[in-house]
Amino acid sequence: MSVMSEEMKNQVEATEAVKAAVEEEPSDMASLLAQYDAAQEDFSRGKVMQGTVVGKVDGGWLVDVGYKCEGFLPEREWTHHVLVGDKPAPEVGDVIEVQIASKRDGEEAQLVVNRWRCEFDRRWAEMEAKAAENDVITVKGVRTVKGGLMVNCFNLEGFIPISHLAEEGRGVNPGRFVDQEFTVRLLEKDKRKRRLVLSRRSLLDEELTASRAKFYEEVHVGDILDGVVNSQTSFGLFVTVGPMDGLVHVSEISWQRSSKKRETYKKGDEVKVKVIGIDQEHNKISLSIRQAQGDPWDTVMERWQKGQQTKGVVTNVTDFGAFVEVEPGIEGLIHIGDLSWSRIKTPSEVIRKGQEVETVVLDIDPEKKRMSLGYKQLNDPWKGVEERYTKGQDIQVKVVRLADFGAFVEIEKGVEGLIHISQLSTHRVEKPGDVLQEGQEVTARVLEVNPAERRIRLSISAIEAGEKAAERAKNAPERGERAPRREGAPKGDRPAKGRRREGGEKNASVSEDIGVSLGDLFGNFKLDE
Repeated sequence: MSVMSEEMKNQVEATEAVKAAVEEEPSDMASLLAQYDAAQEDFSRGKVMQGTVVGKVDGGWLVDVGYKCEGFLPEREWTHHVLVGDKPAPEVGDVIEVQIASKRDGEEAQLVVNRWRCEFDRRWAEMEAKAAENDVITVKGVRTVKGGLMVNCFNLEGFIPISHLAEEGRGVNPGRFVDQEFTVRLLEKDKRKRRLVLSRRSLLDEELTASRAKFYEEVHVGDILDGVVNSQTSFGLFVTVGPMDGLVHVSEISWQRSSKKRETYKKGDEVKVKVIGIDQEHNKISLSIRQAQGDPWDTVMERWQKGQQTKGVVTNVTDFGAFVEVEPGIEGLIHIGDLSWSRIKTPSEVIRKGQEVETVVLDIDPEKKRMSLGYKQLNDPWKGVEERYTKGQDIQVKVVRLADFGAFVEIEKGVEGLIHISQLSTHRVEKPGDVLQEGQEVTARVLEVNPAERRIRLSISAIEAGEKAAERAKNAPERGERAPRREGAPKGDRPAKGRRREGGEKNASVSEDIGVSLGDLFGNFKLDE
């Protein structure tokens, strides 16, 4: 009500001023009325004019635009979210540009103005003029939204879809563009809907096309380039080299055999790569990190010689042996025959994947990229065997194999001996299986130890013969006590018995010697046979 009363007061004062002027100069009254009418016509709806903020009232501000009453600027008409960089509210005394929204004449004259609509029109016109001069526009990131980025485009809010922020096929984080200035191209505009859609990708695609054309002219297969790891995948690494993203397949990352090659590098690492393939039609290049480092097999003979001992890690175990990595990119094979001195069915009985083992180099073939390693050679159980086992020693053994000519027994892990069929029993044996079985443990006597030929001969019959002789010797005194009871016996009978006994002992001794000599006949049999 205060506002309306003040407006009515101003209207009355204006009317009285006109009347006074008419009374003073009656001749000019017609001209004054004409000027007044013309002034009123200038405040038509939609007209844009400048005004001064003269006060703050509930729900808005009063703006003096030269009308017979102050114009009312509602708070909602001050600004709009599409206008970027506006201050939240004007201050008294500010000169602003407003647009007549509505006007009412008469005793209750009223004028309503708005500000953001005319400001939007002005900025939109400026944007169109700049876009007409150059289709490349500089914008600044304001904030991220779902699906893209809002930017400041000539103080108007524009939208860039996330798919138009980077090159096609490349992911990008919109947040990194906030508060950053960059160039874009106008993609779509609609003044009625106050919508601006912009694109950065179109400019990048043009630049990328030119850069790739230059890259293909300067780079060839076999060139060594500097690159940066861009991303990791299950099948390798993507490395950025100039305008291209090349793939380093997992097999080309390192000469080293490992399932975790990708973990050797992380995003942002600088690497040297070798170009091994170019597909210009599909804009693809194949790269290799390991080939840029050189093949370690080319200089393997400079670092390794036969007989050299080394430690390595078992990388794989197969039916025929185990692979051991002796240095990054160099693997050697321990054949199953070089794993153990005893017979084994699978390498896993001796060695396992991931185990660190000590080996000796047996052979190197740089052309075929092969290295033969030995494991049992450094763990020879026959070393010092002559000190542990001597001729005539009785030992516990285990039957491991039966043959037509005898039985092979395990004396200790990796050391086997042979009990010839003639040494299996004091009785005649047709075949070893009649008296022994595989896995059976027996006691045998050492007849011969030959570490040079890795041969030990043993005998069971020698122990049995000794036991029988000891039993006969034990029973001999008992027979001597019964002899005097034969009172009528001639004196010559005892010597005769003694001679027979001596003859029997001699025959037993000869039999034992013959048994040993038969074993010597089979001395040329090797354990492996």
